[in-house]
Amino acid sequence: MVAPYMMTIAIIIVVIPSLFSLVILLSPALKRHPHPFFQLFNARPGWLLLRLAGTAALLMVYFEVGPVWVWDKDTGGVLLYEVAPILLTLFFLSSILLPLLTDYGLMEFISVMINRPFQRMFKLPGRAAIDCLASWLSASSVGIILTSQQYHDGHYTKRQASTIATNYSIVSIAFAYVVLSFVNLERVFLGWYLSVTLAGIVCALIVPRLPPLSRVANLTRDDEPPQPEQEDRAADEPLLGWALRRGIERADRAKKPLAKLKSSLYAAADLSITVYPTMMILGVLGLALIKYTPVVEVLATPLVPYLELMGLPEARIAATAMLTGFIDLLMPVILGSSIESELTRFVVAGAAVNGIIFLTEVAIVILKARIGLNLLQLFMIWLLRLLIAIPILSLMGRFIL
Repeated sequence: MVAPYMMTIAIIIVVIPSLFSLVILLSPALKRHPHPFFQLFNARPGWLLLRLAGTAALLMVYFEVGPVWVWDKDTGGVLLYEVAPILLTLFFLSSILLPLLTDYGLMEFISVMINRPFQRMFKLPGRAAIDCLASWLSASSVGIILTSQQYHDGHYTKRQASTIATNYSIVSIAFAYVVLSFVNLERVFLGWYLSVTLAGIVCALIVPRLPPLSRVANLTRDDEPPQPEQEDRAADEPLLGWALRRGIERADRAKKPLAKLKSSLYAAADLSITVYPTMMILGVLGLALIKYTPVVEVLATPLVPYLELMGLPEARIAATAMLTGFIDLLMPVILGSSIESELTRFVVAGAAVNGIIFLTEVAIVILKARIGLNLLQLFMIWLLRLLIAIPILSLMGRFIL
């Protein structure tokens, strides 16, 4: 009985806030009202347009009216009935539970313990490891929400937040297994996941040093140069003792649980009423392009020679499957499940997971976070990760299969 209730909640979260946003747009007095409730629905013109378009798409899917390509079970249907309930649950649970990681000392403890090696390898503060852990144990969007919170709290610069969100917000290990099951290669999961991890590390080392990430301003949210953290460690204080002390001091400064719960619920509502309808409209358009037009197949043509150079059989089918990964994470393995070559299926599944960024969820959360990246830049980062990962996965696949 959970699914019907979630469907009702999902529709309410999209339709009512969109109507409120339209009312506030037409009422200058409400638009200027400082109360957080009114500001929650005071969307910028671009986001408001996406909210309204997403609401229209959702209602068309729910009532099965309008063009078939909107409410088809493989386009709007999969988004409304399969993605939406999971996504909304993740948004609210993560917004409520993530402060346990960030506000009560664990972030400071981990940051102190691994700060220096993490900075040397990835040019990032040690606290970024928590973002990665949050993604690995739950979902990519949870890690990005955490990164966004840390950025808006002043712990990351725009470049750091952009780098973490696009290179460290990996899918959970459980979902990675689900992805591999689509191409019937579960028997090599450990070797495949090791290959994906290796490709991810190489991407994390290379991609931030290339445009567009290298050109993102290394400034704080307020466009100020980052201030180096003051090291308050005594000369004779051991690293573990220092980390524990920093963690305890942070916990002592934390808000009271009730106040934190209130702000967390507000953040979850803000995220849900913007990201969910945006996901509906962009997801419907993207999935419809895949199913009803040859656009993706044509765009994938330049990728075919590259895959052939890597010695991958059935390169044309694989190229089309891989390119759909920017639209939705599962599309590559759904389309690639018919490929006969185990090596090609191995690479297609690995590239899908390694891509991190996809329109039906992660890309929208990143755009909502306002960390300095636009949609074109996200596609360029995704493409760089794809091109870097393919040879690594191809080589590893030959050893493992």
